[in-house]
Amino acid sequence: MIADTATTSARAEAPAAALRLFCFHHAGGQETAFLGWQKRLGARAEVIPVRLPRPEDVSPEGSGGNEMSMAPVVAAIDHDIGPLLRRPFVFYGHSMGALVAYHLTRLRQSRGRSLPERLLIGAYPAPHLPHRLAGCAHLPDEDLLALLPPQPARHSLLLHRAPGLAAAAAARLRLHLGLCDSAAPAAPSGPERTGHGSPQRVSDPLRCPVDVFTGTSDPLVTDAEAAAWRYHTRAGCRVHRIPGGHFFTRETPESKDAFFHRLCSVLAQPSEWAADAAWPMPATVAS
Repeated sequence: MIADTATTSARAEAPAAALRLFCFHHAGGQETAFLGWQKRLGARAEVIPVRLPRPEDVSPEGSGGNEMSMAPVVAAIDHDIGPLLRRPFVFYGHSMGALVAYHLTRLRQSRGRSLPERLLIGAYPAPHLPHRLAGCAHLPDEDLLALLPPQPARHSLLLHRAPGLAAAAAARLRLHLGLCDSAAPAAPSGPERTGHGSPQRVSDPLRCPVDVFTGTSDPLVTDAEAAAWRYHTRAGCRVHRIPGGHFFTRETPESKDAFFHRLCSVLAQPSEWAADAAWPMPATVAS
């Protein structure tokens, strides 16, 4: 089972909720990134952190289990969490997790399966645009970790004082960045231009709404890159600007409070799919 049922006892004690929130972690992270979310959300949603499949199960032949490819990763996730998607559900992905959640939603749409009530994107540019760490998976450990935006002080101090943990974190980050690089950029079928010249496959816009959460001081995602998600949905796109940087979900008490206040508001709103509306629809900035 890829959906983690043992990350926190809070999930076992989750109140009955009509909505399930599947959470996909950032590059270099783990399911523990979502500790405390159930307490914050209460009965609004049942929080289910998702564990990625083992590299050896989804690696290209001959890679020695040191690479991951997006297509088999999302296929494995879809197979394992499929039985849990019979109730209304939402996907939230942060950074790399946003790209995984997007490709999983695309896969389910292509197979005619149920889609999330909303696709919630955190801290990642629209998928037809290059991400800031593209091609960096080959860098030495120290240089690779130095590229990361500041994380909560306790986490950064632990990596600094424990070289073994830093090496493991770098290996996990390298694996996950390679996963992002393996995903073919998803070019929208509308007029948007990428400006970087890479060949792209045209993708059908999603039939579910997209909400994008972006940090006001995130060095890895601009406002324009966040708003460009509008080209990947026919059901509307809203951008939520959260005070903080790339890890606004846990950087400071202010950023955490702002994020969860906005998330609770989004989860409480019914989905109004407007699949027959003119496309692309303008992205709206939530106040």
